[in-house]
Amino acid sequence: MEFVSLNTIINDLLLIIRGSRIASSEPISERQLENWVHQYRALLLTRELDKDRYANPDYIQEITFLELSEVPIEGTELKENYPYYSSTGNILRSLLPVPKTVDLNFKSGFTYIGTPDGKELQLIPEGRSKWQEFRKYTPNDVMVFLKNRYLYLIGNTFGHSHLTVRGIFETPPEVARFINPATSKPYFDADSKYPMPIELIPAIKQLILEKELNIIVSTPNDSKIDSSHGVSQQVERA
Repeated sequence: MEFVSLNTIINDLLLIIRGSRIASSEPISERQLENWVHQYRALLLTRELDKDRYANPDYIQEITFLELSEVPIEGTELKENYPYYSSTGNILRSLLPVPKTVDLNFKSGFTYIGTPDGKELQLIPEGRSKWQEFRKYTPNDVMVFLKNRYLYLIGNTFGHSHLTVRGIFETPPEVARFINPATSKPYFDADSKYPMPIELIPAIKQLILEKELNIIVSTPNDSKIDSSHGVSQQVERA
């Protein structure tokens, strides 16, 4: 199955830059190129999804078996049957902070938060979590809120030890901090499929070349390059 990786995108950009008739003493960093790729991906995705369009599965990354751990709640007394707490007075929280999702106007950047066996949990605002225990019919329903990029569980959380999270993350390599238990490898590396539809990859390249480097490309597939400003043919390795 054909896909485009982050390394492929960066190498394509380097070939175009090195082939341009340009000159300057200031080198271009591969790390800078990578940052631009992520920034323009986020820009294009936000434009598409803020039009209330369907989230293409190619945008989405998944973290399965996100580990949960108990952490103490400070400044709050333990109450009998208080649904936020375990018997030790702690609350369940993701062991690691989750990657930041893209900022969307009309929907969450998360497309699924739930149990590994497929039971979806409702993501609620942190402020609402403080009143969940007083709801008449659903005080013990398991719900999730996000605070400082950690996911917290409230309700009857007995037996919960992991979550599965899918989302449109702003910086795809942040998913590399998580290890896939099925493969013992990170969920993302520079040779993985880059989370973007393949037909939009040329648009990312064109935006970087024209907006950041002043290299004019007549079409995304045009190999003829012109330049109006000096851009270095030197490239720093990350």
